[in-house]
Amino acid sequence: MKKNNRIGAIVASALLITSICNSVPALADPNDSNLTLEQAIQNIQEYDNEIEYNMGKLNQLKGQILEKENDIKDNQVKLDLTQTQFTERENQLSERLKGIQFNGGFEATPLQYLDALFSSGDILDALKRVSLISQICTSDKDLILETKKSEDNLLNIKNTIEKENQELQTDKDDVEKQIKDLEDKKDTLLKYVQDNNALLTGDIGITIPVTLPSDITDQAKGIIEEAEKYLKVPYLWGGESPEGFDCSGLMQYVFNSKGINIPRTSQEQQSFAKPITIAEIKPGDLVFNKVSDSTHVGMYIGYDMYIQAPHTGDVVKISKLSTSNMKYFGRVLN
Repeated sequence: MKKNNRIGAIVASALLITSICNSVPALADPNDSNLTLEQAIQNIQEYDNEIEYNMGKLNQLKGQILEKENDIKDNQVKLDLTQTQFTERENQLSERLKGIQFNGGFEATPLQYLDALFSSGDILDALKRVSLISQICTSDKDLILETKKSEDNLLNIKNTIEKENQELQTDKDDVEKQIKDLEDKKDTLLKYVQDNNALLTGDIGITIPVTLPSDITDQAKGIIEEAEKYLKVPYLWGGESPEGFDCSGLMQYVFNSKGINIPRTSQEQQSFAKPITIAEIKPGDLVFNKVSDSTHVGMYIGYDMYIQAPHTGDVVKISKLSTSNMKYFGRVLN
């Protein structure tokens, strides 16, 4: 499952990325001896959500870093070309105007002007020669100054890109550290669940299709039967195919397969769905674990059951609704 605008307060240090500025309530300590199984499972769902969000940010940063590195390479090619042009123009000018002195720019000497005057056949020819010398000097001077200006500009661009690239790399390192911290805490919770699974309240999950209510609509039946095809498929961060699903990825996949487009994340799906009460719930409705900004979503299939992709280490399965933490509901189907 993915998260768009929040970041867990569980993290030891805040990200430097300015787009990550909100926080979710702190989760219970994974090492708390009073932590219940239900709380542990809820926390695992929260950690999955946070890790998925940060993995998205990490991939985004990697893409930006790759773009910057390509910009640096392209800019270096332009810089090398400009430097070569600069050198060539200097050499050409030196060969053509060896008697010209360089002092803050290229200028003709008085001797060149006198030579142009005395070697001319008439005054008009002399004036043309003097004008030509001046034009050559001015033209070559402008070309070299223009090339030098381009070189300076490219050097400034290169320095800026390298600085931005370094900042992105720092942000990437921070995200990777945060993901590692979340994974370590989640591993502690998963071990807690595995060690105490026998104490779990209610049904631990069904991984075979079940009989659906007789009064279910054809539309809802089709979507639920599509979802049941993927029972036992492993949970996967960011998963949105039969190779692996996260909770919202499963919901989007089965709805889309029936021509109903819904958003990607659990938060977006909750905002997209029409809020309903437990008294109004019907097969095909979505169920959520929070009143808003939910970090987990499933689909009600009738008889106090819902289908879900629970969390890391689990598979797509059918669970009992009344003993779960899924207490909020939304309708997508008409």
